[in-house]
Amino acid sequence: MAAPVTVVLVDDHLTVRAGTRALLEPEGFVVVGEAAAEHEAVDVVRTSRPDLLVLDMVLESGPVLSVIPALLAVAPKMGILVHSMYEDAALVRGALTAGASGYLSKNTSVPELVLAARTVATGGSYVQPPLGVDVAHVPVSQQALSLREGQVLALLADGHTNREVAARLTLSVRTVESLRAALRNRLGLVSRADLVAYARRTGPPPGAQGPHG
Repeated sequence: MAAPVTVVLVDDHLTVRAGTRALLEPEGFVVVGEAAAEHEAVDVVRTSRPDLLVLDMVLESGPVLSVIPALLAVAPKMGILVHSMYEDAALVRGALTAGASGYLSKNTSVPELVLAARTVATGGSYVQPPLGVDVAHVPVSQQALSLREGQVLALLADGHTNREVAARLTLSVRTVESLRAALRNRLGLVSRADLVAYARRTGPPPGAQGPHG
């Protein structure tokens, strides 16, 4: 049985945190901490070292972009999903550049929240598709692809199947499928063929080539 995914919720509205907890916990997530402000978030993350941080874009103290590097400094393996009421592409780019692995509107559906949370918690990236179309115009080298995403992209470009990619990277096929779906969403692509064509056209980010041989 898979271990539960641990989560910290950071939002300055108590009711939003309670609602997010109620949506995620039945899906196999365990909320191990909450915070309403930046300094509280760093302390909670340092103590709990969660798999996932669900972070509001703007707290009472202002935008959180500047605190994302500090959060990752105390928990480098943690995935950060920004959960925001703002749907501006510039904010999405800013969050990804700062180190977040995902961006989702608070107007999204529950299944998409769960998918985004699971994808980011397992090392992938996820941007809500309507926002991802805009972000897709940013070159791959500026989109801060995770190492795993870069490796999956490189192996797909070489023509490997999901099962072959999973074997080479020691991942489950389901994880590879999640990473592939996240890449498609983020880059505004529709099918696997589109993703392969994109990977072959642009090449993977430097240093992200998957294992070969």
